Amino acid sequence: MASFPFQTLAQAVETYYGELVKHIRLHAGSVEVAEEVVQETWLRAVNTHIELPSNPKAYLYRMASNLLVDQFRQQQTAQKWQAQIVSPQEQEQCEQVACPSPAHSDVLIAKQQLAVLELAIAELPDKCREVFILYRKQGLTMREISQILGISIKTVEKHIAKAMVHCRQCLREAGRQV
Repeated sequence: MASFPFQTLAQAVETYYGELVKHIRLHAGSVEVAEEVVQETWLRAVNTHIELPSNPKAYLYRMASNLLVDQFRQQQTAQKWQAQIVSPQEQEQCEQVACPSPAHSDVLIAKQQLAVLELAIAELPDKCREVFILYRKQGLTMREISQILGISIKTVEKHIAKAMVHCRQCLREAGRQV
């Protein structure tokens, strides 16, 4: 096995972050989409328990490219189905129909999960919590958060990843499926 300056696939994503974003941006046409795809690549790398490939850079390029293709397919499929299934008149009629209420047990489980997540978020370090809230609750992009807080995009990514890992761990400890 070759010697690399990293030991895990996630560390390889961090090492090649800029190159991966540039590569995906060329195909996606958007820096924001590219950053999201590379973030998803990093998350998958964190959760992948495989031996470091012989060519991690090529492996990550393929992984990120596949995620971008998956994203495009999902968007196309959703648009196609929506266009085929719902006419504007039907859409208006659907919006006027009342939605049935969720089961009481589903509401209770959701409230318990929300309470666990709120506690998990409260336990995060201040900057990490702030970044995570801006990303998940406010819906800001990593670039926007970076500019607002005056920190690098890589730091934003690390805060988001740390928060997500912590939230997942807290949900598991509370006996919730993640």
